[in-house]
Amino acid sequence: MTYDDDTLMAYADGELDPQQRAAIAQAMRDDPAVAAAVARHQALRGDVFAAFAGILDEPAPQRLQAPLPARVHDLDAARSARDALRQQEQERQERQQRRHRAWPRWGALAASLAVGVLAGSLGSGWFGAGGELALARDAGGALSARGPLAQALDRQLAQDPGSGGIRIGLSFVAQSGAYCRSFQLGGSSGLACREGGHWRVPVLADSGAAAGDYRQASAQLPPAVLDAIDARISGATLDAAAERQARDRGWQAGPARQ
Repeated sequence: MTYDDDTLMAYADGELDPQQRAAIAQAMRDDPAVAAAVARHQALRGDVFAAFAGILDEPAPQRLQAPLPARVHDLDAARSARDALRQQEQERQERQQRRHRAWPRWGALAASLAVGVLAGSLGSGWFGAGGELALARDAGGALSARGPLAQALDRQLAQDPGSGGIRIGLSFVAQSGAYCRSFQLGGSSGLACREGGHWRVPVLADSGAAAGDYRQASAQLPPAVLDAIDARISGATLDAAAERQARDRGWQAGPARQ
């Protein structure tokens, strides 16, 4: 029986079924010409693999690799990140409590305080990049935006570049009907809501970012600020067009939302 070159090459490459391989193996024993042809194909196969062995081990060029998926920043992702941080903090507190079981009860309670800090303990969060006062307390002790921060909350859109160390993030309508906006001030992040013609700041926390290190929208909001947003927001955050309309109307509050 004779075999064509394609069949003998398939035998050399190990691509035939057991019955075909057994038949050709018998033919090689019976016919030196068949054995010689298979040997040639095996030698050629070895030469080809040896020639390209180094290339096959090399990584694919960067231009041929699939691009990484674009990163999307949204409020849900920020909430998930906040929950993960809370879980890590809870685990850290539990480890600390196990190490200090002999502490008095008040010590254990102090160790379990949440990480988010309010403006009263922040030093750099009171001033803008130019040294102008950006936050102040009124007679009742409530924080309000002043100077450059108040101006940014009045006029700056989320898509605008930051100015004077201030960057505006999310804007939304609160359940009370008032407009609220998140912001970054130097290394701090906060939430401001329009009340009585002023921007009241119910929460200000360390964002963990250096001054000028602006993050997109809600991607890096501290847990304390996210909690304040969740407690107030009604519906979705404003898109670019709605944000611009609200600014042009002077952030006038609408009716309270259920």
